[in-house]
Amino acid sequence: MTTPGLSPALFMSAMVLTLLASAHPPRAAEKVGAAVDISTRVQGQNGTLSKGDSIFRDETIRSNASGVGAFIFIDGTKLAVGPNSSVVIDEYVFGGGGTVKKLAIGATKGTLRWISGKSDHKAYRLQTPSGTLGVRGTAFDIYIGPDGVTAVTLLSGAADFCNAGGCQTLRRRCDFIIARPRGDITRPKGIVRNIGIKVNGSDAFPFLSGKAGLPRGFDINSTCAGLSGISPDTPNGNSGGVFNPPAPKNDNRGGDGPGTDGPKN
Repeated sequence: MTTPGLSPALFMSAMVLTLLASAHPPRAAEKVGAAVDISTRVQGQNGTLSKGDSIFRDETIRSNASGVGAFIFIDGTKLAVGPNSSVVIDEYVFGGGGTVKKLAIGATKGTLRWISGKSDHKAYRLQTPSGTLGVRGTAFDIYIGPDGVTAVTLLSGAADFCNAGGCQTLRRRCDFIIARPRGDITRPKGIVRNIGIKVNGSDAFPFLSGKAGLPRGFDINSTCAGLSGISPDTPNGNSGGVFNPPAPKNDNRGGDGPGTDGPKN
């Protein structure tokens, strides 16, 4: 018996598609890390995030005007998201031994801090409206303005920023570049308060200037004299050291995947 209005051929096609869909249900979201610190309001795709919540591949993370979130991925990579920010976990491919073959982050606005984990540097990529940042075992801060203008300050290691206008390599701590969506990139130079865009350096890089706090292990004992008078011995009011994230709590946000333990010290 066929459904009224459907020819036998169309009816059989619909039945086959239905059977295929039931035989191959959608994959559950893949866990890639966990929130280790949340201040005020930070949201994922399924609602407000709390400390210990898992984060997932393809998830978009957004913060409000005072929100700060700190996250650690399975390979030990650390990502801090500042106020009024939006990032998406575009790609995440697991490797062996607690490493990843690929971790790609898309950042569309706001500020973030990145500290590489133990995977090969070629696995990491950060995409911004003004170009792509390649990582070399690196820590850095990024600011993305409403117009897509992107500023990057290096904190350790090295990083390459490339777009249609070419590439610039950051090699010296506290050097920064400015990139624009049309392809312009400045040469690296020491960070200062007046960085030549609509916001000053202290507001563009609140983690670096001390305007936004971070948990221990995310501050990486680094300040830049051009932004603040904070003593290098006490960055952001913290004493440094290694941060041991809590075990992710059982949540109802769904998904299966490996655990989210950080690197062992």
